[in-house]
Amino acid sequence: MKIQKFNVNGMISDNRLKKTDIMTKFLISIFLTILSTTSFIAQNDPLEAINFAMLIQKDTEKEIVGSPYYEQTFIPGIINEVDGKKQEAYFRYNVKDDQVEVKFSPNQEETYLLPRYQKYIYQLKDYSYVLGSFNVENVGLVKGFVIEYVQNDKVTFIGKPFVNLIQAQAAKTGYGNATPASLNVGINYYFGLVDGKLQEVKLKEKEFRNIVPSSKEMKKYFEDNKIESSKDVMKMIKFYETLNS
Repeated sequence: MKIQKFNVNGMISDNRLKKTDIMTKFLISIFLTILSTTSFIAQNDPLEAINFAMLIQKDTEKEIVGSPYYEQTFIPGIINEVDGKKQEAYFRYNVKDDQVEVKFSPNQEETYLLPRYQKYIYQLKDYSYVLGSFNVENVGLVKGFVIEYVQNDKVTFIGKPFVNLIQAQAAKTGYGNATPASLNVGINYYFGLVDGKLQEVKLKEKEFRNIVPSSKEMKKYFEDNKIESSKDVMKMIKFYETLNS
């Protein structure tokens, strides 16, 4: 448990206050941007205006079993802006609503949605959330927030979480019980090299053997290493990049 530091007067320490001031200034700068652009955007696309930073109201839906979140708790990370500004925060992704939710301290009660702008990247330890549109072979455009594992001039590896909603079922007999609606979260993975389109892949080595150029080094790698998780793919990508550096 994190313990706050207090001075002799019982006040929060200067360091904590300074950090709070920085967070407050960061939020104010975002809200000023929102205020200056909302009017213009609303005139062109009224629905877009609701996607700016806002306080999330408490969810009153109790009938659905399961969680719509990819992360079940808020995970520490960094908000990166394309102009270089950074801000520490805590994130989780609401798959059902395609929204990244944010807090600025782990114990903060309020939860916010930050703007759906491509200039913001929500960076966690092992991946980032980016907003965009990606062309996938035999799938089409994958839009919205995606999980970016690797994105450079050689390799792209991303994931798109999805939610399955199972409708509620009434009791079939007078002795049975009704089944409430339920949902579960899954993820589709897409992989591609610089000279080709993204392809949907399963996390199995044979899928990547068909995409990555064959060489004796890669053959040996696939013989010695299994691919069963996104971390395994990222490890394979690092090895592949050393052969083409």
